[in-house]
Amino acid sequence: EQHLLSTPADAVFILGDLFEVWVGDDVLSDPAQPAGFEAACVKALRSAALHRSIFFLHGNRDFLIGPAFAQAASLSLLADPTLLEFGGKRWLLSHGDALCLDDTDYQHFRAEVRSAAWQQAFLAQPLADRKAVARSLREQSQARQRNALHYADLHHGATLDWLAQHRASVLIHGHTHRPGDHALGPGSSRM
Repeated sequence: EQHLLSTPADAVFILGDLFEVWVGDDVLSDPAQPAGFEAACVKALRSAALHRSIFFLHGNRDFLIGPAFAQAASLSLLADPTLLEFGGKRWLLSHGDALCLDDTDYQHFRAEVRSAAWQQAFLAQPLADRKAVARSLREQSQARQRNALHYADLHHGATLDWLAQHRASVLIHGHTHRPGDHALGPGSSRM
């Protein structure tokens, strides 16, 4: 929160997974948690947005953030990927999970939960039920991570293809277990 309020940046780009899980914007009006963590985040984002633009790109844990949250937090939702032209360069912004192609189980799950039909059916359930489903899915994910021999990372070829499609030289992303600056080839990198 302090960084959001004190950064000298003109804009802040949040590349997903701001929340461990997001089960729908109606969590903000949950009578069971009227002043919960989510409400505190909205307040911090709204305060920061008084001084700079805040942008949000969905992650794999908070892909259900919708327009009600964006309005409450005074931020703008971005598509994944988003091209940013700044400082004479073209930067590609992404959460990154769509490029983890070697994790085929996750890619099937991602395709299912990102579909409009699945989201509509899930969001039609009572909030308490959605929270229970989210807890169960998070526990399953943590168990898979504990037992994984390696983590799938961004697919090199697909990453280069995205950069070429957008005529960008750098991909800035989250969703990685290998943070850092990675050279992809002549004139291309990811951060």
